[in-house]
Amino acid sequence: MANGSVLLALREDPLGGGAGVEQLQRIGKELERRGLEVRWARTVEDACAALRTEANLTGAMVAWGLPAERGRVADGGEPGGAAVLRQISRRFKDLPVFVVMAEDSDHGLDSLPLWVAEAAIGYVWPLEDTPSFIAGRVAHAARAYADAVLPPFFKALRHFDDAHEYSWHTPAHAGGVAFLKSPVGRAFFDYYGERLFRTDLSISVGELGSLFEHNGPIGDAERNAARIFGADRTYFVLHGDSTADRMVGHYCVTTDEIALVDRNCHKSVLHGLVISGARPVYLVPTRNGYGLAGPLPASETTPGAIAARIAAYPLTPGAVSPEAQYAVITNSTYDGLCYDTVRTARALAPSRGAGKNAVTSRKRR
Repeated sequence: MANGSVLLALREDPLGGGAGVEQLQRIGKELERRGLEVRWARTVEDACAALRTEANLTGAMVAWGLPAERGRVADGGEPGGAAVLRQISRRFKDLPVFVVMAEDSDHGLDSLPLWVAEAAIGYVWPLEDTPSFIAGRVAHAARAYADAVLPPFFKALRHFDDAHEYSWHTPAHAGGVAFLKSPVGRAFFDYYGERLFRTDLSISVGELGSLFEHNGPIGDAERNAARIFGADRTYFVLHGDSTADRMVGHYCVTTDEIALVDRNCHKSVLHGLVISGARPVYLVPTRNGYGLAGPLPASETTPGAIAARIAAYPLTPGAVSPEAQYAVITNSTYDGLCYDTVRTARALAPSRGAGKNAVTSRKRR
């Protein structure tokens, strides 16, 4: 399996002749020998098409003198390589790019625009060094990029998989070996592929960190997710959104506290209320002509309307407080309708008094 792809955007025909072309062919073969798939492009159009469609690129070699279609120069009078470099900077972040300089070109390093030095990590004169060394430089940069682009947990999982260690941490997590004992099991194994079963691991694998202690690669991944989402903290939850709904409910509301609940909510929200012992006050959404549930009317989420509904609801007498501590609404409906989340949260906030949280649910089931 290839470790990524390298785009060779070169003006020479890889099937043609000449010392320069043969040298580039050798460089391409060396890259393939090192586990990289090579994509050749002879024009700006070919290179840009590859950049749009190949998300697994891990490096590029771009000829500064790359021609555009029918030999036209790129916009602004620059050689075609400039357009490819700009497309790379728009499509990828920190992709390692080497600018290929032609031996017979009038364009030397001193003629390149300053921005090229920021877009490229190196320059290549194909006939000035061995194919093995040039390919080694490109391959090393491609491997470093491929490793850096992976998020923390997936990177650790791949490294653990590459170690080919047995995992006996939890019964049934045995790499799918049991499926190999019967014809139908082997068909199942072959259909999904061995890697799927080898990475079906327990949460007890020390090399991957702990969901309970939030350390190791799992802890790194949670902190990385918090950075991406702009959250103070992020914790991973197994078993999907339903379990996450229950966990949020457990934190936000407890026995005999009032929860405002969209009558169209997912059953996991109701399950969480049953476990917590909270008292639901249901808010009834609108329905369209097809009978599909839509959003709550804005008039029903005002502080006065909420207080009146709580006071009239049969489950609220005996609650620890007449104010709701928790609110759940169904944000994205089967109609494709969405609330203004910030505005709705602010509207519900006065009804919570000193409560803990207002939560929007995005269930679409």
